[in-house]
Amino acid sequence: MSTVNSNKKSYNETEIVNYYTDFNAAGLFHYEEILIEKYFKTEGRTLDIGCGAGRVTIPLYERGYQITGMDYAEKMIAAAKAVNGAIDYRVGNILSAPFEDQEFDNVIFSFNGLMLLESYEERLSAVKEVCRLLKDDGKFIFTTPYLDNKVKKSYWSEKAETLGIDTGNMSWEQQLELGDEQLEDYGSEFYLHVPFISEVEQMLEEAGMELLFSARRLDYSGTEKMEDESDDNYLWVTTCKK
Repeated sequence: MSTVNSNKKSYNETEIVNYYTDFNAAGLFHYEEILIEKYFKTEGRTLDIGCGAGRVTIPLYERGYQITGMDYAEKMIAAAKAVNGAIDYRVGNILSAPFEDQEFDNVIFSFNGLMLLESYEERLSAVKEVCRLLKDDGKFIFTTPYLDNKVKKSYWSEKAETLGIDTGNMSWEQQLELGDEQLEDYGSEFYLHVPFISEVEQMLEEAGMELLFSARRLDYSGTEKMEDESDDNYLWVTTCKK
């Protein structure tokens, strides 16, 4: 089974669906509120990719955004509709989204969701698809974990040693290999890629994206109310080079 199918299977598991439904209570993270207020058009159409049970979708809907939530896990979408049936939710995959060109003014892919895609090529394809969906001057907000300040920590240095990787002199392929992780939570397995910042920057360049803003979350907006559910991640805001 591919990692994408494995992730999709896990996100359809009852315990995981229940976790994300309960997690709706967290609402928008502080950094999401800041970036959305700064970069998104309230009057425009908004797409929430990997919407889960609606943690981001619901508060944006309540603030007047014309929002569509999309997730490839059918049971997540069913849970989201059960919470609020008035919101436009779709089952769909960002590798081939069921929308027309330039349909959205705003796109968000929260909670490191882009890094759940199994290869650099798929992540690049997803960003290109976002660019297809965005209107001229539309904005894309997403987050990623990142490896730059972690490679010297024991877990990563031991992993690098096991893989025969010299972290001081890595090839492109070795950077990608080091960042690939198989995780387990609530008895389900997940794939997650932890990139270096330069990898994300290269991906955006190849996808025809212009970088408007990037920062380490903790430096930009500080700790969150639910910090134990967060990650030392990186924030990104881009637009397409039309």
